[in-house]
This record gives sequence, C-alpha cells and structure tokens, in this order.
Amino acid sequence: MIRALLILIILMSFKGFTQSLASYDHNGLQRSYNYYVPSTWNITQQVPLLFVLHGLTQTGSGVMDITGFNDIAEENNFIVCYPNGLNESWNANMNITFSSADDKGFLEALTEYFQVNFNTDPSRQYLCGFSTGGFMSHKMVCESSECYAAIATVSGNMSDTVYSNCLPQGSPSVLHIHGTADAVVPYNGGPSTGVSVDEVMTFWQNHLTCSTNPVISPMPNPNLFDLSSPERWVWQNCGQDELELIRVDGGGHQWPGITTFVGGVGTINMDFYSPDEIWDFLSDKTCQELSTNKLLKKQIRISPNPASEILAISAESDIENVQILDFNGRTLLKLNGIGREQIISLEKFDQGVYILLLTCTDGIFSTRIIKTNN
Repeated sequence: MIRALLILIILMSFKGFTQSLASYDHNGLQRSYNYYVPSTWNITQQVPLLFVLHGLTQTGSGVMDITGFNDIAEENNFIVCYPNGLNESWNANMNITFSSADDKGFLEALTEYFQVNFNTDPSRQYLCGFSTGGFMSHKMVCESSECYAAIATVSGNMSDTVYSNCLPQGSPSVLHIHGTADAVVPYNGGPSTGVSVDEVMTFWQNHLTCSTNPVISPMPNPNLFDLSSPERWVWQNCGQDELELIRVDGGGHQWPGITTFVGGVGTINMDFYSPDEIWDFLSDKTCQELSTNKLLKKQIRISPNPASEILAISAESDIENVQILDFNGRTLLKLNGIGREQIISLEKFDQGVYILLLTCTDGIFSTRIIKTNN
C-alpha cells in the first residue's frame, strides 16, 4: 500500500494537486487531516510544511475555511496541513482537558509522512495554533524530538504542566498573538488555562537568551470601530531566533482580521490580517539543528534525482562512506572510502523513495533520493 502511494506520487511529481482529506490509523485510532499542496509542487523540490491546529470544538476543515492559509500556501509554495484532534480538542496537558490521545505522536507521524511522501524540508517545519491549538503548538516544541523551526500562536498559551516541564531540544522562534480582553484564555492567566502571556514570553526570552526588555511599538490602527488596537513587542539579541508578541489591547478570543461566527469569542481586531502576519514571521526560519546538513548541501552534488539507473555523487570534501537506507532504517547499500566522486547503480532498487546518507570529513549529510523506472 505504501509503495503504491509512493509510485502514484512519483507519477504525479510534476502535477500540483490541491486540497485533500486523508486519514490513517495511529495507535489504533483513525486520525484524519486536511491538507493543501500548491499547484507548483513537484517531488524534486523540498518545500516548507506548516501545521495549523484548530481550537476547542473546532475542526481542521473549519480552521482551513476561515483562515485562508491555502491561498497563502499557493502564493508562497509551501504545504499546509490541518489535522483533526479527537473530540475536537488536543491533548495539550491543559488544566481542563477533553482528550487523552497521543497527539504529540500523531503530529510527529504526520511530520514524517510529509517528509517522506511530499519531500517537505525537515529544516523548515512550522506550527500554528488557535486557542487549544496554540497550547498544543507550545507542547510540541517543548517535548518533541522533531525540529520545528518556529511556532505562531493565537489566543493560546502554555498549560501549567507544559510550562513547568518544558525542555526544548531546539530553539524555535516564537510569535504570540493575544488580546487583553480574551475571556476564554485570559491574558493574565487563570486556574483553567494556566500561566499568563507575560510568563510564557519570559520563558522563551530566557530560553532563547534574548535581551530582557522588549522594544514596544504601536502597529497601524486603521479600523477605529473594532474597539481594539495592536502593538508589537520584539525581544532583541536572540541570536538566530526571533521572539515577538502582538498584544491586542481590547482584543478578544479571536483571529485578528477574520470576521466569522465560528472563529472565537469577543472583539475581533481588524487592523491586521493574522494569517499573513504569521506566515511573514515563520517563512524565513530554519532549524539550527540541521545547519550542518544545510551547509554540506551546498558542497555536494547528486544527479539525477529522481534517477532510473545510476546516481552520480560528487563532493568538495572526502566522502568516507555512502549509505542508502529505506524508511524503516534498514541499510540497503553501504560503500566505504570512496573519495570525492562515486557512481551508484540503482538497477536492483525498487521504484520508491530512499534515504541517502553521506559521511564526509566535514560532517554528515542526508537527503531523499527517488528511484523511478524510466
């Protein structure tokens, strides 16, 4: 079944396909998700991946319909996925919870699925969430071994449990958007939602080693009838990371810029369109943990890819060994001490997607290779 899907994707590699609904079994539970692939997509090009996580009582398709991230993905050539939490919720270790599902494992499995089947870039994976989806976004970067380069949260925060036990393996950039009049997830925290926005921002300021005091500046306030106004808080000297808060004075539990009856509760700020603001923040962030791989990529040439018969490899430094693995981690081919150039025959490989792992004197490089039959 998996191989048939890979073949189908290869055959469609130069055809963009758009909005889709899919599901699979995770830990004995059928989990579903919507996703959008831009029309310019082909499997030979790595593209970013964005997860948009819905709020409590909402669905992936619902948040897809109101946010317009599909249009942004089409314009900016990335894949966006809208997973569905069980019971229309997420297990984000909140003080009051409606789900005990393994949502962290579910999202990690989806991340790897898109890496394998759509060639998404492991260094440019992002999380965005509204309300409970925001809580889940924080949990993922606090607990997951997957590298998510940045998160953006709207009217969501950290639960007390996640806040007390957050040990990020990486250093994600963080954008948080929150209204001071949010009655569902109060800006100053509460017994049902946990710590305050200021406490969460201080946590990330310490983790990213940013300067203590943010630079605060008013954002444009063209709409004088929405009874709210935004201001931008930017922490400086965070190294290669960024930390920002858009504090919406008078704003409710809402996506700013989106007028909808199903989006949230309270005053909607209409001074900026939050999905655009979110993608502008996320789009240039890269996982620092994968920087060695990124640097080596500039020094290594692999062609053709996809390939039907042979694969040519050349590097600017000595290649100590080459391995081809399947996605279960099994080594299918290993060559040692090959210098700076190598021709590999793919004749005995089945059509599909594999992992190419090179150990060079400058470091370790990995990428996906595609074997075709023509």
